[in-house]
Amino acid sequence: MNNRHNQRIKAVLFDMDDTLIDWSGVKEEMTAVETRHLRNVYRYLITQGYTLPPFDNFRAKFHDTLFRAWTEAKKNWKGVSFPQTMRDFLLGCGLEAAHLDIEAVLRAYNWSPVPGVVPFDDTLPVLEQLKNEGYKIGLITNAMQPMWMRDVELQAYGILSYLDVRLTSGDVGYMKPTPFIYWQALEQLNVQPEESVFVGDRPANDIAGANDAGLIRVLMSPPHLDRELNGVRPNYTISNLTELLPILAELEGEA
Repeated sequence: MNNRHNQRIKAVLFDMDDTLIDWSGVKEEMTAVETRHLRNVYRYLITQGYTLPPFDNFRAKFHDTLFRAWTEAKKNWKGVSFPQTMRDFLLGCGLEAAHLDIEAVLRAYNWSPVPGVVPFDDTLPVLEQLKNEGYKIGLITNAMQPMWMRDVELQAYGILSYLDVRLTSGDVGYMKPTPFIYWQALEQLNVQPEESVFVGDRPANDIAGANDAGLIRVLMSPPHLDRELNGVRPNYTISNLTELLPILAELEGEA
């Protein structure tokens, strides 16, 4: 392992979806995925003795609650909290707050890898090389779920053990592009923004936010994505993660 003490770049941070894991092969609509997990919650609550509306009404109210939470959050990029949204939804269904065990509800939801979603072919080899070269590795995602739920996927994909820090906007309370979530990760890694590279696929969230936070920006643009830049300027653009390695070597050469 190389000693990074005298190197320019100390940390590499990644977005998760369509950056480390590839959604191009997803096999069903996300509404179907969410419905399957919501049925788990519905069955769990019935077994706990709760009286619930018919499932179709239950599902419709859930999606309405979720839509309103995301609409409100995007006004100022506050993070959507899945536990809070689930709590608001269940209270709206007439359940009593005093009797709600939201963590048990979330575990009953039983989040798992989405069928057809896999790591990119070079994700694990690149993470292995970064780790061997002594880089600190982080993950920042705009997911509403608490990190332990997304950890289920990261563990299944073999990614989890490479990460020194990982944050969801649901846990932090702020989404990309607000600088706060980047700075939170950097503080946990004990590195400065100018010592860090961020890799993400969304110009308006990942790249614009990393720019405001002072990180070096790398846009991940795999073949199945064609996102408009709309004036956002990454420092580099890659189509696969392997292309990140010579960029890091170039940055080290500039030190």
